[in-house]
Amino acid sequence: MTLIGMATMWLLTSSGATGWTFRVWCLAVVALGFPLGVWLGRRLLRPVHEINTRAERLLQGWSEREQTIDEDELSGLKTALDYIAAYPLTRVEVLEAERAKGTAILEYMTEGVIALDGQGHVILMNPSAQRILGVAHDQRERRTLLEVVRDKGLAEWVEMCQALDTAEPCKREIESHFASMRIIEVNAMPMSFSLERRGFLLVLHDITELRRLEKVRAEFVANVSHELRTPLTAIKGYLETVLDETRLESDTHRRFLEIANNHAERMGRLINDLLNLSDIETGKVVLDPAPISLGAFVQDVSAMFEKDAAKKDVKLVNRVAHDLAVQADRDRLSQILVNLVDNALKYTPQGGTVSFLAAKTDTNQIRVTVRDTGQGIPPNDLPRVTERFYRVDKARSREEGGTGLGLAIVKHLVQLHGGTLHIESEYGKGTTIEFLLPAAQLQPAC
Repeated sequence: MTLIGMATMWLLTSSGATGWTFRVWCLAVVALGFPLGVWLGRRLLRPVHEINTRAERLLQGWSEREQTIDEDELSGLKTALDYIAAYPLTRVEVLEAERAKGTAILEYMTEGVIALDGQGHVILMNPSAQRILGVAHDQRERRTLLEVVRDKGLAEWVEMCQALDTAEPCKREIESHFASMRIIEVNAMPMSFSLERRGFLLVLHDITELRRLEKVRAEFVANVSHELRTPLTAIKGYLETVLDETRLESDTHRRFLEIANNHAERMGRLINDLLNLSDIETGKVVLDPAPISLGAFVQDVSAMFEKDAAKKDVKLVNRVAHDLAVQADRDRLSQILVNLVDNALKYTPQGGTVSFLAAKTDTNQIRVTVRDTGQGIPPNDLPRVTERFYRVDKARSREEGGTGLGLAIVKHLVQLHGGTLHIESEYGKGTTIEFLLPAAQLQPAC
């Protein structure tokens, strides 16, 4: 029986006028007090309910839990608050595990890693970086790269990369002379560590051993080539002498001698190319740049190949303006163009065209272009055509007598002039090779 029912029974059983008056007042109090109590209870619990609802939504955002809490408001609120209190601790544990993982990776990397903030202060340097540079750094100290590394050239180069304000990474080789001489390849990449000015991430590779092995290889190739040149010159000389004899025992003997002489010439070209490439890579080639009229120079190179082009019915077209001039070494520029034209003629079919073009760029350079209508280069081979001894069509290259060193020599000679080499090709339609050289001003003729 409810409270109202019990009160009603008690009032009905009472007697007297005073009793009736008292009963009326009691009924009025009960009748008005109960709804008022319910209303006040709901009013007081409404904020708790709202907090509970928001806590449930927060829980659903943090976890995949989508069901509501089937408890009263206070119990549900307690559960939600307990979860909310425990969640940050869980997240901190996860973040600590991730940080420990990242720290372990950095510590065991063979590459050196240095992180700089927006003001150029070192905020991280892994053990490999300290070993490569021969320095020690306390991560808690706020010091600049120059203060840590004590290498003015490296610090100035990093500042220059920061001033460029580009998303492209910078790359450079430096020599470190702290504990011992080391050659280090440094890659600097912009990276945002905060909302303030972006920082930089430096990745260091110790390439000392690699450069040493390259030097040993270049010296070996140079020494072997020099040793081979002397006996080969003698062999070729004797073969030419015998071939000049009008009386040979038979045509077969002459054919055999001609084959031997052709292979001796091919070996001679290979040795010369090896020596040229070795001299370039070891820094023995010293340029003697001078202003050169490009149009006239290209015409002279074209004249060297007129007979070979006529045999294949290939047109040599010179579209270079005579007022364009480059600042280059005459002998090395001739070597560049001869290699490019020789390649173009080898792979251009009968009735094709080899064209020369040139134009001045906005950076005071001359872009020289050699374009052919030959067989082109497959896309998979294009990135490797400037490697030593790389041949696209190996069978045809041997048949033509190619050494596989021509484009490698061209690339290095262009780089010696401070330019770049760019190759585009469409297989079956032709190849376009462009290289940049410094522009020059021709002196007026007196």
